[in-house]
Amino acid sequence: MNALAGGQRISAAFKQTFSDAKPQIDRIPSYLITGQYNTQLIDVSIREWLLDPKIFAKAQIASYERYRPDIQLMMWDLLTDAEAIGNELKFPEDSLCISTKTALEDKGKLNSLQIPDPTKDGRLPGYLEAVVETKKAITDGIVSAVIAGPWTIAIALRGATELIRDALKDPDYVHELMQFCTRQSISFAEAIIPLGVGLGYSEAPASNSLISPKMYRSFVYPYHKQIVDHFKAKKFGVGLHICGYAEPILEDMVNTGVTNISIDAPTDIAKAVAATRGKAVLIGNLDTNLFYSGSRDEMKAAIQNCIDNAPADSGYILSSGCEVPAIAPLEKVDWYYELVDELGRYD
Repeated sequence: MNALAGGQRISAAFKQTFSDAKPQIDRIPSYLITGQYNTQLIDVSIREWLLDPKIFAKAQIASYERYRPDIQLMMWDLLTDAEAIGNELKFPEDSLCISTKTALEDKGKLNSLQIPDPTKDGRLPGYLEAVVETKKAITDGIVSAVIAGPWTIAIALRGATELIRDALKDPDYVHELMQFCTRQSISFAEAIIPLGVGLGYSEAPASNSLISPKMYRSFVYPYHKQIVDHFKAKKFGVGLHICGYAEPILEDMVNTGVTNISIDAPTDIAKAVAATRGKAVLIGNLDTNLFYSGSRDEMKAAIQNCIDNAPADSGYILSSGCEVPAIAPLEKVDWYYELVDELGRYD
């Protein structure tokens, strides 16, 4: 079979999940979650990449041109929303930004917070600008945005320890905060969707590595479902990525109604296949440590394991379980795409 375009492979994964179609493709659909890693490709610092939308776009475009992933993710940092709302950030030269002051150090300030204008406030307009530039440059592939989900925003505004303590001692406050953050997650997404790209929410702190399944179901799931239902009414599907261990909440993730679920290496892929079959496209879950300390043979075995466990009767996209490390050697990402081409062919 002749080589297909990335969009055709991704489309086939969705058709296989949500219809009776059995599309024929040349190889398994695949991409990597690369953001700060891409700074290596254009020789800039992570600080420059985070503060200049043109540099951000240039790095993502360079990644696409080098690797030709089936989806080019627009992975920046996940503090853009919190910064626009009121957090103060520090931008180290060669690592992601961190909050030096959170907007809700005083929890009583919640009622004074405002939903930012994504076309004017903070670095939100810069993200939109970079998406436009990248989409313009990549005419033969899929571009997809990645933005913070409501729990990620809430933790950024309040702090992880404080928010979890609030959930135990003041649950009504946490629900009020989550309602605010859900409005923000929807607002930013509504500015992105008209740009003609895909959209996924990243919710690393919703992992059961940090919070219990009960806490997810009480304080996160209802708002994930609210977001999905909002966009379903507009006939637009969104994805959900949760880092770390998520096996206890796989069914809950599916029940939100998202069109695709991205899982990390600690989550068993066979269990994820069982939960998502015919309900959501499954994405993942190669261990990102392989891109820093793994050998080529170890990476090959891990990729083969993902392929061996991939569902034959539902859509699956091979990817990293989380973001590829910023300092991953270039050759190891090269290995990945070489091995996908070697192991993932169907012809």
